[in-house]
Amino acid sequence: MFEIDGVFTLFRPLFITMLFLSILLFIAIILPKVRKRYINTFTVVSISIVNVLFSTQLLFVDGIIVDELNLGGDTITFYVFIAIVGISFLNVISYFISQNRD
Repeated sequence: MFEIDGVFTLFRPLFITMLFLSILLFIAIILPKVRKRYINTFTVVSISIVNVLFSTQLLFVDGIIVDELNLGGDTITFYVFIAIVGISFLNVISYFISQNRD
C-alpha cells in the first residue's frame, strides 16, 4: 500500500530513517567521549552532505511519482525533509563549535 487517502507515502520510512540517523549523529557530536573517539570532521561533513543530497533526490523523485500518478504530495515527508536539512546543518555547526571549545 503506497497510498493513503490519495497521498503517496511510499518514501516516508526512508525519510524517517534518515532523520533518525541525523539525530543519532547529533547526539554523538554532543557527547564528549563519543565525539573524541569516533567522530571527526570528515565523518560529520560527509554524513551531513550525503543525507542532504539523498533526501533532496528522494523528494524530487517523490514529486515526479506523485505527478505521474495524479496523487497528492505528502506534507509529513516534506516536513521531515526540512528537519533533515536543518539537523544536518546543525550537526556541522555544532561539531565545529565543540571543536573550538576543546
